[in-house]
Amino acid sequence: MALRYADVVPVVIRYGNALADKVIVDISNPFNAAADGLAIPADTSIAQEVAKVAPAGARAVKAFNTVFGHVLKGDRRLDVFFAGDDVQAKAHVSEFIESLGLRPLDVGGLNMAHWLEGTGLVLMGLARHGVKNFEVALSATEFPS
Repeated sequence: MALRYADVVPVVIRYGNALADKVIVDISNPFNAAADGLAIPADTSIAQEVAKVAPAGARAVKAFNTVFGHVLKGDRRLDVFFAGDDVQAKAHVSEFIESLGLRPLDVGGLNMAHWLEGTGLVLMGLARHGVKNFEVALSATEFPS
């Protein structure tokens, strides 16, 4: 769903049965007007709201919202964090991420989508104040034990 966050749920409702048995990947970030806070309640996410209104068999997965679109165009192996409740849906999304030459990192159930949306805010803050440009991506580094 490459839409403004406020349009995601209405589009899912509008297309209803056409989305049955599909994996709906929510990439939106529900930022407030200043992009320094979330514009949704603390106990939900856009992906969770999608799951509530999705037709039978549709599964929601949150992904790609912590990577700037223009950074995705580069030739880098970036980390893409994703969350969802359905194991098969997450496997499909993980395969898709890998097919793009990116590293999929599962952060857990759909309840984690709220925190991925907050991570999008962290990325915005880092771009604005930390590195002071938008040529930045978040990643996870594994250290040997």
